[in-house]
Amino acid sequence: MSRTAPQKQSTASETPVQRRRKVRLIPNAITLAIGQNLRSFREERGMTQLELAMSAEVERTRVSKLELGRVNASVLTLATICHVLNITLADLFGDIRLAHPPTTEGGTLRRANQAVLDKKPAAKRTKPSSKAASK
Repeated sequence: MSRTAPQKQSTASETPVQRRRKVRLIPNAITLAIGQNLRSFREERGMTQLELAMSAEVERTRVSKLELGRVNASVLTLATICHVLNITLADLFGDIRLAHPPTTEGGTLRRANQAVLDKKPAAKRTKPSSKAASK
């Protein structure tokens, strides 16, 4: 169940950033679980998204996107939000378990720019001997 827009053919006028944004498969199970936990902790404390955002010094839309699982937050952002909510990162990640390696649902690479070594390393060059160079 993916909420991302259908991918279109790449055009010459697209920037590299626009092309990268197309391949991101967010939300995923982890970002959704973090978002649900974040929302429940926020609501338990009777805070609005705006109040949390102002206290954590992030944009309200960022809090909304986090709760919907639509962004990957940095550890620093999550730690700041946890501090405001008076919880630990362990509380936020509490019941989240990763049952498979971080790939897309189709089993492809997680990121479009992730390196793949599909050929043998180049052979080492040998330096010519000093005798051959002096001839």
